[in-house]
Amino acid sequence: METKERLYFCLSQGFRMVFALLLFFFLLGIAFGYGAWQENRPQVTELMEMLVKNQAVPVLRGGGANRLVLAGWVFINNLQAGVAMVFLGGLFPFFPPFIISGNGMIIGMAAGYFEANKLITRNLFFLGLLPHGLFELAGLLFAAAMGVMWGAKNWLGWLRLRNSRGFFANTKDFISLVPLVIVLLLLAAIIEMFITPALFSSTM
Repeated sequence: METKERLYFCLSQGFRMVFALLLFFFLLGIAFGYGAWQENRPQVTELMEMLVKNQAVPVLRGGGANRLVLAGWVFINNLQAGVAMVFLGGLFPFFPPFIISGNGMIIGMAAGYFEANKLITRNLFFLGLLPHGLFELAGLLFAAAMGVMWGAKNWLGWLRLRNSRGFFANTKDFISLVPLVIVLLLLAAIIEMFITPALFSSTM
């Protein structure tokens, strides 16, 4: 019965609305990122070259014999981002939307950068991100939504607008989602290292 109640919370209208709002922020971030590339190409180019050198190059090359190591690095990196959004969201519910929109902006700027340098078309860029991106985005959106919902419950209690079970007790409603987030991010990391490089190499 308790598991059913937790599942109902995850599928409740409030949780779905937060999830949809976060997805909107992500898509809005992509649009703003692409617009930032169009308006400030020199500055964005400098930023993207730094990101490509430090992060994208290992992904595009596939990591050679170290793909599993890179997959582990990607997984841990995404898991840290998810944990940060959950715990900081528990204190500041507006923090996760900023992180989600920021990730969207980076993707939008990257799409413009790769297209302008004739490395890959914008459409192929997004298609290449699709396989692992669906799992990664879902995992991060779930983590962000948990943070927002947790923070909202905490603040409603702190402001005495609604009864609250306590800071950590408020995690009881969504703690069952943690394994799902971990599985989604793990699948995303594996796909990103073993499938995404092949997709990009076939289109570049």
